[in-house]
Amino acid sequence: MHASYRANKMKKETRNNLHLNRPPSRRETLAGVRLQNVQAVKERLLEEIIELESQMQKLKGSGDPLDLSLIQTYREMIHSRRAFFNELIR
Repeated sequence: MHASYRANKMKKETRNNLHLNRPPSRRETLAGVRLQNVQAVKERLLEEIIELESQMQKLKGSGDPLDLSLIQTYREMIHSRRAFFNELIR
């Protein structure tokens, strides 16, 4: 039991240390979601925007008949991520 108690205590201390190193909540989205690490969210959004734009360009340049509904879906996904990104940089 003593080893189990020590292991639990170490886990709790580790979790507390992680919470201390977490940046404070700086922003709240329009939907009311509090964000803990705005920079990580912005980086992830940029990665997704780049990937979606790349996939859309491949689709347009594939030589296959254009699927306009799929292209519109890509546009909407890109637009929503850009809007969220712009909300974070205000």
